Amino acid sequence: MAIGYLYPWLYMVIRSFLRHEPGLSDGNGLFTLENYKLIISQAGFHNYILNSFIVLTVVVIFNIIFSTMVGYAFARYRIPFKKILFLIVLATLMIPKQTLMIPLLDLMVRLGIYNTLWALILPFCVDGFNVFLMKQYIENLPRDLEEAARADGAGEWSILWHVITPLSRPAISVIIINTAIINWNAFLFPLIFIDSAKLRTLPVALSMLVQSQYGTNWGALMAGATVSSLPIIIMFWIFQKEIIEGITSGALKE
Repeated sequence: MAIGYLYPWLYMVIRSFLRHEPGLSDGNGLFTLENYKLIISQAGFHNYILNSFIVLTVVVIFNIIFSTMVGYAFARYRIPFKKILFLIVLATLMIPKQTLMIPLLDLMVRLGIYNTLWALILPFCVDGFNVFLMKQYIENLPRDLEEAARADGAGEWSILWHVITPLSRPAISVIIINTAIINWNAFLFPLIFIDSAKLRTLPVALSMLVQSQYGTNWGALMAGATVSSLPIIIMFWIFQKEIIEGITSGALKE
């Protein structure tokens, strides 16, 4: 399985260092950095990376905040129609996001944020899967620490951010990497919601930089995809322990 997952990525990296000659489908085997120089030298490339990082950072932060708050409310509070509301949250997971393209586009235009980075941020500030994950994780946390904090005079906000949030680090790590992968690699919605070249995110910009009327520069495309994959790989490497702990939590009961 590891070989199956690694092979496409390794092929992409190796192909990005091969010189492409007309008539040769896989390069002529000569090592070169021209593909990376071509990508980096393109006007606005650094700006595309910055746009992607801004959108990614804001969306991840909002998802952590909202998913933790909503998940805690579902897990600990008695809310009117709580089961129905939670079923509605779960129902959002069954709706393909592609079906929301036209309604969201119309909403962005009506709000006056079409062709701004906010159009790529606001619709994705909360995700049903992240709410479900936090709700299930918090339900398995012991209530003793919360009761002890209340006995010491802590309010609900203090309990949430100083007791629940630190205990939920594994689940939050899963939210970070899951949200980061989805938003960093997003192509369809940035293509639709952004019309200005200077506001494009990296996936959209790469698809337009390496294509011409005569064909696709596959070497440059592979180089751009390699650069684009590095932040996610680094992020997973940093949070791998927490991610594995978050995935396996609840598998064993004491």
